[in-house]
Amino acid sequence: MRGKIIFVVGLSTGYVLGTRAGRQRYEQIKAGADKVWSTPVVQSGVAKVQEFAGARVDSVKVELSKKARKALAAFIGREPLDGPQQSAAAAKAGSTAPRTPAPKKPVATKPAPAKPATKPRTSTTQPSTSTTQPSDD
Repeated sequence: MRGKIIFVVGLSTGYVLGTRAGRQRYEQIKAGADKVWSTPVVQSGVAKVQEFAGARVDSVKVELSKKARKALAAFIGREPLDGPQQSAAAAKAGSTAPRTPAPKKPVATKPAPAKPATKPRTSTTQPSTSTTQPSDD
C-alpha cells in the first residue's frame, strides 16, 4: 500500500512539474491536492504519523548517532568514540562540559635512518665586482 501511495505522489509531482498546460491547470491541480489534504481521513493519518515520529525521535537519533560513529571510525581506521568529546580549544576556552579522555594507543616508532656526513658546499667562484673601463686603442 505504501508503495502505491509513493508512486501516485511521484506521478502527480512529475506531472505538475513537467506539464505544459499552464498556470490555470496548475491551479486546478493544486486546489484538488489541497482539498484532499484537508480531508479528515488524511489529517488523522498525518496526526498518527506525527505522534509515532515524535515518540521515537530521541531513540532513533541515538541509534543513528552510534551507527554513524562506528561507520566513521571504520572508515578512518580508529576506534569509535563512546560519547561526546571536548576539543582542546573548548577546554582552553573554559567550557564546563566534562571531558572524557580517549584511550591512548601505543605508538610504534621506527629508528631514524643514519644520514651521511656532508660538508656544506661553498662557492669558489664569485661574481666579479670589478668594473672594466674601455680602453682607447
